[in-house]
Amino acid sequence: MKINKSITMLGVSALIGTSLLCSGFRFPFFHKSKPAAPAVEVSQGYETVKDSVWCVTFQLVWNDFMDKFTHGKPVQLAGGNPPIADELNKKLYTADILSPASYYKTQGEISHKLKKQIEKEIFKKFHETSDVLDMVDWNAKDAYLFYAMLKKDFTFLNAFKVLDSAPFAGSAENVKYFGVNKDTDRKIKKNVEILFYNGDEYALKLLTKENEEVILLKSDKKGDFTELYDYVTKISKPEKLGHEDTVKIPNIDIDKTISYNELCEKQILGTNYKITKALQTIKFKMDNKGGSLKSEAVIGVMKMSLAPDMSRHFDFDQPFVIFLKEQGKDKPYFAARVENTEFLVKE
Repeated sequence: MKINKSITMLGVSALIGTSLLCSGFRFPFFHKSKPAAPAVEVSQGYETVKDSVWCVTFQLVWNDFMDKFTHGKPVQLAGGNPPIADELNKKLYTADILSPASYYKTQGEISHKLKKQIEKEIFKKFHETSDVLDMVDWNAKDAYLFYAMLKKDFTFLNAFKVLDSAPFAGSAENVKYFGVNKDTDRKIKKNVEILFYNGDEYALKLLTKENEEVILLKSDKKGDFTELYDYVTKISKPEKLGHEDTVKIPNIDIDKTISYNELCEKQILGTNYKITKALQTIKFKMDNKGGSLKSEAVIGVMKMSLAPDMSRHFDFDQPFVIFLKEQGKDKPYFAARVENTEFLVKE
C-alpha cells in the first residue's frame, strides 16, 4: 500500500506504548545528599492527568498495598472511594507485563534505614537516584511505605532522520520532528511497521533493538488508554512501510509529578490506618535515536492517631421485631413487632 500523506502523531489522541504500555495515572538517592533542587511543580489529583499520561508504577504499589492491608480485596476508604481508587482496585495491570530487569519495588516500615536501602538498591540496579523519596516524612511513627521504580531505555534499529522543525496542531511555536521522507535510506524504514491506515486514522509500531515496541495512534476515537490500546490491537493488519510513505513524529519530553491527594487522610475501612502520601513521577523522552522512561511511585500509610471505635453496638431502642423458635426447627412459633411502648415495661 502506498500512503501519500505524512503519518503524524496527534497530541491528545496519541497512544505512546512500549511493551510496558506506558500506561492508570511526576516521580521518587545514593550515598551523599543531593544538592538543593528547584521546587517541583506537582499536579494535584488524578483528574489533572487523567487521559493525559499514565504509567503502571502507581498500580504496582497499589497492588502491594491491597495485598498488605486488605488481603487483596478492593480498598474502601471512609466517605466513599474517589474514581482513581475504584480503577486501581480492578487490578487490570500487574508486574507480569514487565521484565524483572526493568523494575524494582519494595515495602516496609518507614525508617531512615528503609530510605537508605531503596537509594542503594535503585542505584545498584539502574544507576539512578530518586525524585520522590525526599518528599516522604522518614520520621513518621507507626507508618508503612510501598515503593516502585520502573526504568526503560530503548534504541531504534536505526536512527531516524531529523526533519525540519514545524508547528504542532497549529501551535505558534515550532517543535522538533524526526521520521522518514522519500529520500530516507531503506534500512531506516525497517524501524517502522504499519498497524493500520484508514485515511486520517492510523497507527504505527516503531521497532527497537531491545524489543520494546513504541505504538503511535492518530485517531479521534474516544476512550481511556486501555480502550484505545484494545482498539488498535483489534483492527491491526501489520504491513511494511511503502516506498512513497512518509513518517513525521515530534520529539517528546514528559516530566510530571503527581500527588493523588484524593486518596489521602481517609481511613482505610476495616483497619486503623490511613493513606498519608500517594505520589508518582513520570519522565519520558524520545527523539530520533530512541527514548527513555523513568517512573517512581510511593504510597505511605500511617496508623491513625486516635483509634476509631471498632466495637459494634446492638441497641434495640428503635422499632424492632422479635421471634421465638425451637432449636432445630425451621420456623418460629412467635413473632412481635415492637414499634412503640405498647409492649414495653414502663418504669
